[in-house]
Amino acid sequence: MKVHKIEQGSDDWFDCRKGKLTGSHSQAIAVAGKGLDTYILEVMANVYAETREESYTNEAMQRGNEQEAMARDEYSFQKEVIVEEVGFIERNEFIGTSPDGLVGKDGGIEIKSHNHKVFFKLLLDREIDKKYWWQIQMNLLISERKWWDYVGYNPSFKEKIIVIRVLPDQEAFKKLEKGFVIGIKRIIKITKQLNKKV
Repeated sequence: MKVHKIEQGSDDWFDCRKGKLTGSHSQAIAVAGKGLDTYILEVMANVYAETREESYTNEAMQRGNEQEAMARDEYSFQKEVIVEEVGFIERNEFIGTSPDGLVGKDGGIEIKSHNHKVFFKLLLDREIDKKYWWQIQMNLLISERKWWDYVGYNPSFKEKIIVIRVLPDQEAFKKLEKGFVIGIKRIIKITKQLNKKV
């Protein structure tokens, strides 16, 4: 495991992620079905393209980027901890993840900035969306940490952040590892296929 202390969204960060299965698609990796096939096509297209494709952004993603630092500061203040920002944690040449922060020697955080409706539902149910849960499990697996806090954030509410601690799930780890094996085999197969044509 190698920790890259680089800025997320920078050229170095995109270079680190290039050709790798990453945490943002962890649910597809774990399911290891057609979603993984589609994801691998996307990964490999970005490897062989000569220019980087412009990233898709929507309102929720833009809000998340703008408010992530505020959420991190609020979490640090409430929990009385220092959150270390890192760009990318690389397991090997095929797998890595981009955590929103590392806490001490044992923890990490995943920040999601929600609109009013989604945050209010989180406030009521205290349940993490499954795709984010899978993302946290992959963070736990790659980082080898003991816990990860899901941080839901919306500054318009009196309770600005909702923190839910997630622990490693060995069954989830097994599914992710199986998806890694399948994904890596497909990446290698595509690479060999294209290298023969060069």
